[in-house]
Amino acid sequence: MGFIDSAPEQPYFYNVVHAVGANCPNQRDDVMMVQYMLRNQYVGEKAVLKPSGEMKVDGICGPITINWILTYQKQLRMGGNSVLIDGRVDRIRNTSTFMGSISKTRYTLYSLNYTLWETNNKAYMELPMHVPLSNPANVPPPSNDVVNPWGYSEPVPATGGI
Repeated sequence: MGFIDSAPEQPYFYNVVHAVGANCPNQRDDVMMVQYMLRNQYVGEKAVLKPSGEMKVDGICGPITINWILTYQKQLRMGGNSVLIDGRVDRIRNTSTFMGSISKTRYTLYSLNYTLWETNNKAYMELPMHVPLSNPANVPPPSNDVVNPWGYSEPVPATGGI
C-alpha cells in the first residue's frame, strides 16, 4: 500500500511498498498511487506530450500503465535528468540522495512526486483523498502551508516542458 513517507530534508513525500511496472509485484494500492500521479502529471496546458491510451486509476498495471511509466521516464531523460528508463517505479529507499544504489540514477517516484507537486499541486495535496495510503511514521499529511518541500537546487523540469 502506498504511504506517506518522510526524510531528513523532506517533510513528506509519497512512497510505494512494492515496485510498480514491468516485472514487478504490482500491488493494487501501489499501482493506484502511481497511476494517479501519472494521470495528474498530464493535465492542463503543460501536458503537450501526453502518453497514448487512457490512464485509469484502477490498480491494474497493464500495457497502458507501463507505457505511461516509460513515456514519463523518457521525457525526464530527454530533459537531462538522471533516471533509469526501465518501465518501473521502485520504492524510494535512499532518502538522503533519492538515488538508486544500483542504477545510480534518481528514483522515478521522486521525480513523480516533485513534478506533480510543481505542475498540479492541487492533485498532489488531494492524493490521500483519492488513493488509499497508510502513514506508518505518523507523518503530517501534505499542507498548502509548506513552501516547496523539495528544496532541490536543480529542479526537475515540469512534465510536458521536457
